[in-house]
Amino acid sequence: MRPTYLLDTNVVIRFLAKDHAEHFEKVKKLFERAEDGACQLVLVPWIVAEIVYTMISFYGAEKKQTADALTALIRSGGIVTLDGGIVLDAIKRFRDKSVSFADALLVAQAVAMKIQPVSFDSDLDKFSDVKRVKP
Repeated sequence: MRPTYLLDTNVVIRFLAKDHAEHFEKVKKLFERAEDGACQLVLVPWIVAEIVYTMISFYGAEKKQTADALTALIRSGGIVTLDGGIVLDAIKRFRDKSVSFADALLVAQAVAMKIQPVSFDSDLDKFSDVKRVKP
């Protein structure tokens, strides 16, 4: 049975930011092992949200660049993303609209569950496939 590991934000950040050469190489090898089937890596939605926030807020990464890099990572072999379809939908929404990733994730979850989000945030109105309910 191959080992399974839960990915933390800092591991993915080292890979995306490439700001620490030694850590980048270690993470690259881990991702290659996962791609080859030697292990399985699990990514959860709240870690994706933290990755997006960190890359943009602390590293000054561009929204599209961050979204594209995360999409490629999630679609790579050996990585299982909990609620992966919802997370990929949220990343696309985040990339395409001027909204926070949290709002994009909320909308993606609402669409997947076929329920309306309740929010004071008018940014949710930027999506035509949900109707925000005001409290």
